[in-house]
Amino acid sequence: MGIRPSRENNFSWLLGALVLILFCSALVNQLQLSGARVLINISLIVTVILVVWSMETSRDSWFKLKVVVSVLLLGLMLLDSAYNFVELAPFQLIGMFVFFTITIQIAWGQVMFTGNVSRNSILGAICIYFLIGLWFTFAYMIVEYFFPNSFRGLDSEFWQQDLGAFSFYSMVTLTTLGYGDITPLAPMARFLAYMQAVVGVFYTTVLVASLIGLRLANFRPGDE
Repeated sequence: MGIRPSRENNFSWLLGALVLILFCSALVNQLQLSGARVLINISLIVTVILVVWSMETSRDSWFKLKVVVSVLLLGLMLLDSAYNFVELAPFQLIGMFVFFTITIQIAWGQVMFTGNVSRNSILGAICIYFLIGLWFTFAYMIVEYFFPNSFRGLDSEFWQQDLGAFSFYSMVTLTTLGYGDITPLAPMARFLAYMQAVVGVFYTTVLVASLIGLRLANFRPGDE
């Protein structure tokens, strides 16, 4: 792996950044660490920086918009960590939601329209799956923030403390697994839950078909 991201390895960096935030949110909950709010903010700051850095191979208008959103997010996270501004929560949540929306857009273009199947494109497909999960994670948290008690099984004071639980719920819903320990109660929460299940099923179907199609399109007689 090179020191800087390129078209051949950028999704390795992106995957590492996504796993980082999922791991940190789970670790904070597992150890019941004090200062969880600051720790999650710091891990999100690192993740945002790594995600932007890994996607710098794309210099289109989407990437420029992503940089602007990232700068705003970093400022919000730093302010919240330093001064505990509860009022910043909706801006942080919506900002992360927009950030992951743009990241999915960029990653999708790089994975589905490269014209070939490589190790990097396969990692990119895995990254998109995680990105969809995180996109719904913040969608759920936005619903919970504006409509409290939309979910049963959560009782945290700050959204940062719920990140691990919502990530878990989002991923098991995306895979249509579902354990039932967290349950959507509000209509909007239920809407997001079944929409995510549908997206999860169709993404894997489209992904497999696309990768096979790309492989066949580039197949030459005598290829191993």
